[in-house]
Amino acid sequence: MTAIAHATIVMERTYNASPTRVFKAWSDVDARKRWSAPAEDIRIEYEAADFREGGRDVSRCIEPGNEDYVAVVHYLDIRRDQRIVFAEDVSHGVKRVSAALICVELQPAAEQTRLLLTMQIASFDGANMEQGYQFGWSAALDNLAKEFDQ
Repeated sequence: MTAIAHATIVMERTYNASPTRVFKAWSDVDARKRWSAPAEDIRIEYEAADFREGGRDVSRCIEPGNEDYVAVVHYLDIRRDQRIVFAEDVSHGVKRVSAALICVELQPAAEQTRLLLTMQIASFDGANMEQGYQFGWSAALDNLAKEFDQ
C-alpha cells in the first residue's frame, strides 16, 4: 500500500489588474482554458463548467503521449472579486491520484490585485502529485498575468 503524502502549498502573485478582472479570468471558462495549461504542449478541455457555489467542473489535462488527468472540481464558496474555494479530485487514467482543498483569495493592492493561493493536498501516489501541483499551478499563475497584458 502506498502511503498518502500530505502537503500544503502557498503561492502568491500580484497582477496589474483589479480584483474584478482577476475574478473574471477565473470565472470565465474560455479564459481558464487560455491561462491554466502549464506548458505549450498541454491543453485543458472542459466536459462540464458550472462556476457557481455548489457548481461542478470536469476538466481534462491533455498532454501528448500521456494518459489524461481528469479533475472534478466542486465549488464550495465563491465571493465575487474576493475569493474562490473549491475541492478537487484528480484521476490519471483509472487511478485516483489526489484530492485537494484549494482557496484563492483576491486582495486589492492600489491599482493591482494580490492573489494568494493555498492548496491542501492529499497525494495518493507518493509525492508525485504534490510536485505536479507545484509545477502546474506555478506555471498557470504566471500565465494568468498574460491575461492582463491586453
